[in-house]
Amino acid sequence: MIKAAAIQIPISLDVRANRDAVLRALERLAPETLAVGPEGALSGYAPTRDFLESVRSEAVTESLAIVADAVRKAGVHLVIGACLHLDGEWRNSSLYFGPRGETFRYDKVNLAISERGVFTPGDRLPVFDIAIGGASVRLGVQMCREIRYPEQWRVLADKGAQVFAYVNNAIGSERGPDLWRSHLISRAAETQRFIIGANNAAPDQTCPSIILSPEGDVLAELDTGAVQVGEAALDLARVSDWVLDQARIDLIPVTSREVTGG
Repeated sequence: MIKAAAIQIPISLDVRANRDAVLRALERLAPETLAVGPEGALSGYAPTRDFLESVRSEAVTESLAIVADAVRKAGVHLVIGACLHLDGEWRNSSLYFGPRGETFRYDKVNLAISERGVFTPGDRLPVFDIAIGGASVRLGVQMCREIRYPEQWRVLADKGAQVFAYVNNAIGSERGPDLWRSHLISRAAETQRFIIGANNAAPDQTCPSIILSPEGDVLAELDTGAVQVGEAALDLARVSDWVLDQARIDLIPVTSREVTGG
């Protein structure tokens, strides 16, 4: 059994304000909690092609170091989003910070329309092994519009992911939250995996911040637009391959072709 938390905080283009909101949320968590925060939370994010002009890369780097230190002191695990300028390219990334200084990065594979030509997409769907308390947990990460591509989630489940961190910044859609909420429940139930999903705390959220069981049951759901932390206990014994093992892969194979090399 592991402790999980979805951190719902407001995201602006003020890097320091974003960082401080993350730090306040971390103060509420018990040690060895696996927490997930929104997309772009440590850098700022907006669904426009020019918002990166307002993002100071050095301020983001400073915030990353401060949050990593806070995670170590709190003894928690955090997956959270940041836009990073690396080797002359912008990446829309999710970062893991562990209590013993562990780190990893996932770069968003399926970019939003506003991100294309601005960000460089990721080319891998990795699964990360982390130690939470006495448990070994296999973690997959997906971001925002990647909820619409179940084949990516299936590949991660096939690679052994037990828990999905869903790092999100979905606001402003005329469709409202019902469609994306249904997508999330489907991703949990069809893969029989836990999902910890965190969205921007905005009044026009398109998708709820939510924690789901492998059966698609809602374990915690946060109020739309509220600055909140939702918590739940995850029993990893509930993760199963019963559904996936019955897939007709002889007719419809789902495979991963990851780019290697430079």
